[in-house]
Amino acid sequence: MKKVISLLFIGLIVCNCKKGVNVPLSFDFGSIENGIYDNTFFKFKFPVNPDWYILDNNETDRLYEIGNEVASGDNESLKKTLDASQINLAKLFTAFREQPGTNISFNPSIIINAENLKNSLTIKTNSDYLIQAKKLLAQTQMQIEFIEEKDKVKIGSQNFGFIKLENTLETGEVVTQDYYYTLKEGFVLLIIMSYVEDEGKTEVYNMFNKLKI
Repeated sequence: MKKVISLLFIGLIVCNCKKGVNVPLSFDFGSIENGIYDNTFFKFKFPVNPDWYILDNNETDRLYEIGNEVASGDNESLKKTLDASQINLAKLFTAFREQPGTNISFNPSIIINAENLKNSLTIKTNSDYLIQAKKLLAQTQMQIEFIEEKDKVKIGSQNFGFIKLENTLETGEVVTQDYYYTLKEGFVLLIIMSYVEDEGKTEVYNMFNKLKI
């Protein structure tokens, strides 16, 4: 279980605000209908693998709560930052190949978050976001190595930033995580895919490559 939980600190929550920020009235957390995840606020959609396990809100919140504890370890200051920042994080979509807790070597995942930047004075571009995210990751208990970065990846009508990192677990297993992020509608829209083997990579990218935005 800890393998899965340790990967849930991937929202890269970088806005530490002390007051709650309401989402716009038109905000949409998205929905799945006829095998398609559709989000009208951010204007994107993609097909969902019907064999994958989609987490509900309670499952997602619980896993993020435990994931933050694992990532922060004994760093109480970081834990407070993560806990406070949750008020700005909209968890749009969380899916694993198998239900979390299943006894398998590794459980590939695709997760989509949106972080409200309304109170952020430092994040105005994709590059700004990457700088702050890397600073935050450096404080965690995770063993992370940055493998690749791209300033601009064109997907549909949107320019995304991209980073690939390797996260070494306590077991020695190395998990690859691909992050695509873009500023849109006053939020950072973040898509994260985690996998170990080629089969897992193929499955997450079969969904991601059909993203329409």
